[in-house]
Amino acid sequence: MLNNIRVVLVRTFHPGNIGSAARAMKTMGLSELYLVAPKDFETQQARDEATKMSTSADDIVKSATQVDNLFDAIKDCTVVVASTARTRGYDLPVLNPEETAEKLYTASATNKVALVFGPERMGLINEDLSLCKYRATIPTNPDYSSLNIAAAVQTFCYEIFKQHLAVSGDGTLNSDDRNKAPKQYPNTQQMDLFYTHLDETLTETGFIFKKHPGEIMQKLQTLFNRAEMDETELNIMRGILASIQKELKD
Repeated sequence: MLNNIRVVLVRTFHPGNIGSAARAMKTMGLSELYLVAPKDFETQQARDEATKMSTSADDIVKSATQVDNLFDAIKDCTVVVASTARTRGYDLPVLNPEETAEKLYTASATNKVALVFGPERMGLINEDLSLCKYRATIPTNPDYSSLNIAAAVQTFCYEIFKQHLAVSGDGTLNSDDRNKAPKQYPNTQQMDLFYTHLDETLTETGFIFKKHPGEIMQKLQTLFNRAEMDETELNIMRGILASIQKELKD
């Protein structure tokens, strides 16, 4: 299950932070690292800095997958959590580190999941948050809430590993919980196709005006994220939209 949990670093400025994050991951049994458009990771000097800071986790740095945008990093993931203290106008459900770990670990039994961290200087932007289902925050001293990215990665990875120990060690889950078939959730790409379908249908009905779309789709996206649809429920919604479009054409 730990192999299905992906750590995604978005537009990281300092290559040393990539190495430190890799080290934090490896100490807690995580190995899948994605880098979204890192600012400085192409030169040998930058890679050497990342390797140096990773200590003995250089294998994670070397095997990290680089992509140009966040969508490509998480399109096959069903549960995506953004680590950020800023709402940025997106009213995502908020989780603490323990809840985040539980969500990710449970879903990782059958699906790829992702934990997303933004750039050191300003964090994730609206475009990033629109692709996530939850927003996770780490409680900190209100008088000094600055947290290094590697420390944030370590905190969440630790909570995930605790979940792993609880399940593998028969610690906190009873037999009924373990025997339940996990829900099959749609991944990010499937949800993106649904939102496109929804937008098209509501435009065809006249509910959304293309020249003045407002924030309707953003609010609907937040609503469906909260609903946590599984694949069957998503297929029902797609079927409803298809039937509406058929009636409009007829």
